[in-house]
Amino acid sequence: MSEQATEKSFGTTAVHAAKHDEYSSMPVYMAATSIVCRKILTVCVYKNKRGISMKSLRQASRAKIYIGLILMALCYASHVLAQTPRQITLATAFNLHSKVLDEERTIVVALPAEYEDSDAQYPVLYLLDGMQNIWHVVGSTEVLTRTGHVPPVIIVGIKSVNRIRDFTPSSVKEIPYSGGGGKFLEFISSELMPYIDSNYRTHPYRILEGHSLGGVFTANTLMERTDLFNAYIVMSPAFWWNKEEMAQKAKTFFEAHSTLNKSLYFSIGTEDGMGMRNELTRFVEVIQQHQPEDLRWEHREMDGEGHMSAPLLTNYFGLKFVFADMQLPEQLWSAYDNAAFLAHETKIMDKYGKAAKQSGENYVTLALGLMKEKNYDEAITVFKRNVEAYPLYPPNHAWLADAYEQNKDYAKALETYQQALERSMKTNYGQEEKYTSYIERLKEFLEDKD
Repeated sequence: MSEQATEKSFGTTAVHAAKHDEYSSMPVYMAATSIVCRKILTVCVYKNKRGISMKSLRQASRAKIYIGLILMALCYASHVLAQTPRQITLATAFNLHSKVLDEERTIVVALPAEYEDSDAQYPVLYLLDGMQNIWHVVGSTEVLTRTGHVPPVIIVGIKSVNRIRDFTPSSVKEIPYSGGGGKFLEFISSELMPYIDSNYRTHPYRILEGHSLGGVFTANTLMERTDLFNAYIVMSPAFWWNKEEMAQKAKTFFEAHSTLNKSLYFSIGTEDGMGMRNELTRFVEVIQQHQPEDLRWEHREMDGEGHMSAPLLTNYFGLKFVFADMQLPEQLWSAYDNAAFLAHETKIMDKYGKAAKQSGENYVTLALGLMKEKNYDEAITVFKRNVEAYPLYPPNHAWLADAYEQNKDYAKALETYQQALERSMKTNYGQEEKYTSYIERLKEFLEDKD
């Protein structure tokens, strides 16, 4: 840490780590996961009332499988935590002195779970109202990362001091302190970002996320400093500000940008009132009118959600939208090609860092389909990528070993089953007897062959 920053544990602040013993409750990120799952299932049920396609059925089938795996993983994690008292740290807080703002600002940073054991660089999510939003954003991001929908990211939350001063782009006579958004943006760009880049392994890909007046700041940042961020998540924006200044400004901005390689996600709850919803719609209509080339954008309303509850789902679905190109192209499911698969994996790692990966479910489903068709070389390629992405899960090694064996590469099959056995023993997975029998069978086969 530099001399300007004073680090402190969340154990001594309003946001604190959860301590566990055998009688303790689930850690905070599991609680957040539970909330997110309930909300998502509600949205899915609502959508499926309108009709179910074959694609939806396939996705639903995958969802059933993976929800089961998630539940087993959570049960296993809680069992391990119950036996090993320790602290789960949600994030770290520190104070950073700003010369631009002439004040101390509290910053909260949440790192990916594997950060300390990796040399990878990670995209950065800059989160306004950081102390309020860090709880649900960390929980949602953990779920989305674990299921391969987003790459691991560094979350940088900025605690609010004076929202009207910091988030508003213009001064309104009747509203004291308004109009300091330009200075706050200068603080982020010239002080906070360099500090984060110097002290953490950051990837150049950046996202800005803001709620209400923070949503105004987020949209204004796109138009004022288009170079700073790659993606923007705008939650329930207060676009009424200064007689809908943002919608007026958008007309000039989007007219001047025929090409805009950015991702924009806008969302608001249906219970937020027609005024706020219509103001957002008028902003979005400007985008619809100009449709810049390379711009990805989406506008969504969250059924039954209000101003303060919508951010949970907006963050979740916003991150899925921003990183939608993480998912395997549909063509690979219908007409698999090794070169295309490897090119896709290389592309997402180049764009989002080498820690980017699919869900284990996707890798395994794709590879097992190739095994069924007896395309063993192709299955080996996918299973190897799965092991590279998720090395700790014993069955991943066992599936790869089986593919080697079916492809008559018995030496590699033996070596890989031994890796499965080692990981089963290390994680108490309980399949040691089965993997040992496979190893003994292959050893006997290779001895007889010699």
